[in-house]
Amino acid sequence: MTREPARRFRIGGRVWRWVYKPMRAYWGLCDYGSRTITIDTGHRDALARLDTEIHEALHALQAFATEEHTAATAEALAAILHGLGYRLTEPGQARAYSGD
Repeated sequence: MTREPARRFRIGGRVWRWVYKPMRAYWGLCDYGSRTITIDTGHRDALARLDTEIHEALHALQAFATEEHTAATAEALAAILHGLGYRLTEPGQARAYSGD
């Protein structure tokens, strides 16, 4: 998957940049200084990608939470949403999920 344009979201009352790009060492990163969430484009499947997206958003929302808590919460939420049918709508569509 190629790099996609950055999006902006309000998380915890502040504007954050949301970026997809190839990464070598991480599936995702939450940079509090620049308020940027970066998601690796090389995820193996939709569930893993959804887990990472939720995980990094949780970091932005709850900087005080431990990594273990964040990982467990993201995994549970991703499994729920995936179980409800949320999927990427088309191959290569990084941000469009459908629960239908």
